[in-house]
Amino acid sequence: MDVSRQKKLSIVIVNYNVRFFLEQTLASVYRSKTDFDFEVWVVDNHSTDDSLQMLAAHFPQVQVIANADNKGFSAANNQAIRQAAGQYILLLNPDTIIQEDTLQKCVHFMDAHPDAGALGVRMVDGTGRFLPESKRGFPSPWAALSKMSGLSALFPHSRWFGQYHLSYLDENENHEVDVLSGAFMLLRADVLGKVGLLDEDYFMYGEDIDLSYCIKKAGYKNYYFADTSIIHFKGESTKKGSLNYVRMFYQAMLIFTGKHMSGTSGRLLSVLLHVGIYLRALLAIFQKMLLFVSAPVVDVVAMACNLYVLHLIWENLIKWHEHVVFPATFFYVNMPIYIGCWLFAMWMSGVYDKNAKWIRLLTGLVAGTFVIAVCYAFFPNFLRTSRGVIVLGMLSNFIVLFFLRIGYKMYAGQLSSYFSDVKNLVIVGSRQEAFKVWDFIELTGLKRNFVGFLCDEEEGKKQGKWLGAVADLDMVIDVYGVEEVIFCADKVGAQAIIAAMCRIGDEVEYKIASANSMAIVGSNSKDTAGDLYTFDSGFNLNKPLYRRMKRVTDLLFAMAGLLSYPIMVFFVKKDVAYIRECVSVLLGNKTWVGYNTAVEKSKRVRLPQLQPSVFSVSENIFAMDAADKSMAEQEYSQQEKIHILYAKEYSPWKDVQLLLRNLFF
Repeated sequence: MDVSRQKKLSIVIVNYNVRFFLEQTLASVYRSKTDFDFEVWVVDNHSTDDSLQMLAAHFPQVQVIANADNKGFSAANNQAIRQAAGQYILLLNPDTIIQEDTLQKCVHFMDAHPDAGALGVRMVDGTGRFLPESKRGFPSPWAALSKMSGLSALFPHSRWFGQYHLSYLDENENHEVDVLSGAFMLLRADVLGKVGLLDEDYFMYGEDIDLSYCIKKAGYKNYYFADTSIIHFKGESTKKGSLNYVRMFYQAMLIFTGKHMSGTSGRLLSVLLHVGIYLRALLAIFQKMLLFVSAPVVDVVAMACNLYVLHLIWENLIKWHEHVVFPATFFYVNMPIYIGCWLFAMWMSGVYDKNAKWIRLLTGLVAGTFVIAVCYAFFPNFLRTSRGVIVLGMLSNFIVLFFLRIGYKMYAGQLSSYFSDVKNLVIVGSRQEAFKVWDFIELTGLKRNFVGFLCDEEEGKKQGKWLGAVADLDMVIDVYGVEEVIFCADKVGAQAIIAAMCRIGDEVEYKIASANSMAIVGSNSKDTAGDLYTFDSGFNLNKPLYRRMKRVTDLLFAMAGLLSYPIMVFFVKKDVAYIRECVSVLLGNKTWVGYNTAVEKSKRVRLPQLQPSVFSVSENIFAMDAADKSMAEQEYSQQEKIHILYAKEYSPWKDVQLLLRNLFF
């Protein structure tokens, strides 16, 4: 640490593969209004995205430390702190947005309170909800037990049960607290010189608790400062549902316990933490399994019940005069086959993908019925019960499963999204910025209905699509049924954005756009990854449904190629290399149709990842000879356009066309 302290404040940000969120964080930092100088350090822990290129292009004033490997949060922060020249050191997460007055207010508070060793602020997530980790108590057996048992959630205002998050303290008032969050932690450099830097035994998580403890132990105070707020997108840098998070978080707590607590209290907390590790790990596994299998299991039960009722109706009402009785094989052979075909076709059609629409359910059931019909033709006579039951089964399954989903969507408040991808969108910002953002949304291919924009500028009011002033946002949301709001951060300050989010709540989704960014960021949950609208957001090849279709197309052609190899040798003159390609595709090491390798390596566009291809899409579209190909490879821009179109408009039929042209022509 530079003891000369030539600047008032040094801001340290550790980045790992969050390029677009980092860009928004830095933009908010440089929009700050301060009466002092500050410097910004970014320590990049070997990101594989283009974070370093973005920093060089858009923030050349930032001092960058580029690590050759991921050194962890503590070690990376320490690298910059040792070189920092600020009287104060701010540890700031790369998935935060600070208000224009945050730095000024926080530094002035520290100046006015010489007993303050560290300061944290009020944090909200991407929907405006207060994040309780803004203020915490030190780990203790009782605090851990209260949190693990759920008592702290049941009695949040109790001093006895609310010790973990100090939930009995008003979030809108300043308080002296035990633990501050490392997402925003303002430290006095002189205090760091006395208590030491971040403990590098903590790779990620726990280092903020450890440092808070050391600061209090040295006789200084940790303050929770509620006079300013920041947005912490949370889920982007912390995948809380993952087993890795559970392991790393509790491992950090064990390090803290072993370092700072001894005797009966330390042993008891250690036992509770070990129990917590296994309980949380089991819970995480159970949640993932439940999330993965709950919908298919419900569908299987519903379809089985439906077929059973249908067989009763068929026997007793429709065919009662013919004395039709279904054999036992219908229940343990036919029904599993029918349900299996429908279930597989529904999965292939994307019924279980996120935000799947009702039409996928109908498509899957129709496709499954077609597969059943094909299988039915090969059934022995004793398994051929009734074609009518299959058709009625498909229709009644659709009705039952459709209304099951309607009920769930109504309960979750997502009914409109089940029928349409199109969300009503308003943009808050100047007319020029609003239409620039809308042009970007259209380029991504996302389906949105641009209702209009809100701004306080006089020239904006005279233009079409103007809905009112920024203060009218609440009314506009109600009147127009708005589902998504995008704030233009260069015109609408973070303070106004946070105020609007906290006032309106999570009834709509919020996104934030900066003038020169190639992304729009947001987050609808603290427990999931942040939302990104980038140029590749609308690529079909980024969607699970189309990626499954591509893989199935690859498998079908690979199997057909192996089975028809003798014919291919005779008619198309294919050699043994063709067999090797079929096997590679079958094993998933290659795809039949993909990018031109030379263009892919140019890294000019962020294309969806594909395996190495047997045939290049550029070659197939232009059917170039060797000379043309050599020339085309020098002109990357045209090839990149072809790749973008392929990724954006992909369909299995495109692969089939290109494969047939290559194999036979």
